[in-house]
Parts: sequence; C-alpha cells; structure tokens
Amino acid sequence: MAPPSTHQHDSQSHPKPNPNINININILSLFLKPIIMLLLTSLFFLFLGFAAFLLLHLFLLGGAFHRLRSRPSALNSSTAFHPLQINKLPRFRVSRESDSHCVVCLDAFRTGQWCRNLPACGHLFHRRCVDTWLLKVAACPTCRTPVRFNAGAPLHDPAHNSCATLTAS
Repeated sequence: MAPPSTHQHDSQSHPKPNPNINININILSLFLKPIIMLLLTSLFFLFLGFAAFLLLHLFLLGGAFHRLRSRPSALNSSTAFHPLQINKLPRFRVSRESDSHCVVCLDAFRTGQWCRNLPACGHLFHRRCVDTWLLKVAACPTCRTPVRFNAGAPLHDPAHNSCATLTAS
C-alpha cells in the first residue's frame, strides 16, 4: 500500500479561509490605515508646533537678554536718564501756536501741548519727544549739549556757543 500524499494531508488539516473574513480584514485595513496616518501626522505637527513655540521663545528671550545687557544703566547719567530724573526737567503748556517746530517729531507746537525747555541749551521740544530721547541719550537732540538739572547755575556752554535763561516752570 502506498503512503498517503503529504499534499492531501496538509489540505485536510487546515480549513479553507472564509472569504467573509478576508473582506472584513480588507475593510478594517481601509479604515485603520488612514486613522493611523492621521494620528501620526497630527503628532508630527503637534511636536513641530511645540518646537517652533520653544524656538520662538528662546529667540525672544535671547533678544531681551541681549537688550538688557547692551542697554545703558539708568544710573549712568552720562548716557541716559531715569524717568524720575526726566520729570525734574522744566515743562510748560504752549499758550499760543508758533511757527517753530519740534526737531524730534518735526511737528509744530500747538496750543495746550506739553513742552520741555532744556536748561543747558534752551532748546524747546514736545515733552513726550524729548522724554523718549533722554531715556536713551543724556544730551540735547539738536546740539548734543549735556542736559543738567541744576537750574540755579548759568546756562552758558562756550563749547557749543549757546546761551539761554530758564524761564519755564
């Protein structure tokens, strides 16, 4: 008697796959692949956004620290003034319009505007314009005369050939 064929034995031990199961797996695969790709793409863009956020803050903070290091000290009166020091400068309201203008903003002086008269040289500016300037530079924007706060001293600077008297309060 001849031994049974191994080919027949294998086919008898393994049942034939059900075609309905293959269809279900294909349908499931069709739904799972896009969902997985959507999740992976979402995670990628989430981490990309987080990295961009961190880099943006790193650059902003780095720039802020650089500005703080390079900013002149408020206590160093040769380079800039503290806002409390600037408030001690004489200021007044313009009583009538004139043909003169502020050299910082190039706008004319109008009635009711606050202005400052720098004691050392007598130049006239809008208060906001010269205050912003003096936060960075402790000199007149027009003639570069160093700004002084002692109102009782004579206001004559021979180096710049400018002379003025303090009349504003």
